Amino acid sequence: MKKILSVLFLTTITIFAQVELPRLSPNASVNQKIGYTNITVEYCRPSVHNRKIWGDLVPYNKVWRTGANEATTIQFSTDVTVDGNKIPAGRYSLFTIPDVKEWTIIFNKVDKQWGAFNYKEDQDFIRFKVTPKENEFVESLIFYFSDITQNSVLLNIAWEKIKVSFKIEIDVLTQAYQKVKEGLANAKADDWQSYASSANYFADNNVYLDDALIWIDKAISIGDNYYPFFVKAKILFKQNKFKDALNYINKTREVGRKDKNYEFFVAQVDMLEKLIKEKM
Repeated sequence: MKKILSVLFLTTITIFAQVELPRLSPNASVNQKIGYTNITVEYCRPSVHNRKIWGDLVPYNKVWRTGANEATTIQFSTDVTVDGNKIPAGRYSLFTIPDVKEWTIIFNKVDKQWGAFNYKEDQDFIRFKVTPKENEFVESLIFYFSDITQNSVLLNIAWEKIKVSFKIEIDVLTQAYQKVKEGLANAKADDWQSYASSANYFADNNVYLDDALIWIDKAISIGDNYYPFFVKAKILFKQNKFKDALNYINKTREVGRKDKNYEFFVAQVDMLEKLIKEKM
């Protein structure tokens, strides 16, 4: 009889294992691109369901999967910096240790885990502290990005009435510089636009100005267009070469008069000229 019951029990498990039922804590993902870097968080979203969460369902001072079901993961397509720590591109499990006044955020090198049952501290890549804040009520756990800039973003974790956040930083300008060098090495002989737009980008960000000057001279040598002269004026202005910059403003106007589209660009030229003269 026991043998028959055992067979029936195993058969029942096998049948249910072949049926996919809706998860009580559904899968979710959130993605943000900063510069060339994709940041992706994959997690499962438990709900409050009138339960006490902090210090009960989620115990204090214990490693938490930061979600439900599988451990939450965070993936970076390029190297990033978090809390002053350099994080190589890759996929990590994201665990936390909640407490009343302080949370510990953990990036663990084992990216495929069920919950925190097999979590091993010796596989942690980094740990750092964040301060929890009171938040408006959130029924289902949510990760979301905010405070987006050209080179950073804030990742937020909110559930019930608590939120924690940490900043992810990317060295976009260095990445852009490498991308531009690679791209211009393969640019076509008549592609002045790529040289000009690259030079303008770094002029706007006030970095790699010596390289930008080389690129814009290349653009000027390729084609007779007013825009490269304007960009050169901008670079010279950023290098505090105000007299030379003003000369290139004049060249921008001289060449621009031959182009029917120049009238839409006049305001930018006038503004740069004003800035230059204020410094002279």
